[in-house]
Amino acid sequence: MTRAAGRRYAAADARRAAIVEAALARFAQAGYLNASLARIAADAGTSAPVVVHHFGSKEGLLTAVLQAREERTAETFEPLREAARGDDVRALFRALLELAAHNLTQPGLIELYTRLSAEAGAPGHPAHAYFAERYERVVTLLADALTRARDAGHLHADTDPPAVAREILAVSDGLQVQWAFAAGRLDFVGLYRAHLDRLARALTVDGTGLAGPTA
Repeated sequence: MTRAAGRRYAAADARRAAIVEAALARFAQAGYLNASLARIAADAGTSAPVVVHHFGSKEGLLTAVLQAREERTAETFEPLREAARGDDVRALFRALLELAAHNLTQPGLIELYTRLSAEAGAPGHPAHAYFAERYERVVTLLADALTRARDAGHLHADTDPPAVAREILAVSDGLQVQWAFAAGRLDFVGLYRAHLDRLARALTVDGTGLAGPTA
């Protein structure tokens, strides 16, 4: 590759990244359905034909935005995956709290997620399959960990892991929506911690919260 070609590729990559950032912000602010390619292009300092050249369509741009979101959360998601491999439900819940706290440092991603997840309930929405798969993936991860904890004798025998997993996800997502509506003034982490602490006390055989039996 010549030096000139390398510069062209670098410029194209920078332009693509700028468009994705502009789309992320615009989708978070207005939602996917109300955001226009022309406005996104203007935010990125380019034109709608250039956006189409790089991403093919508005749907293609949405796919790129969702992929960028996945890449940004992959590293911070690893502690949760690690905790989910064991049978310590308190470690799992603490990892969920750490992830929630990290997510608050990226308010644009929370706003994007809450807006898109509401819109994507319609089967015809281009992000519908993404969110459906994401919910099932996270529920399975949590349910598998809860099942191991129950089978190891740490949780009550009548614990329903899939139901508990969906409850955890519902509370997390619901608090994110309320946090977005409250412009960040809601104590998301504090409320989520209180819920997980109550859940730990209700589910565990020893009846203790997040801090464990010595608390």
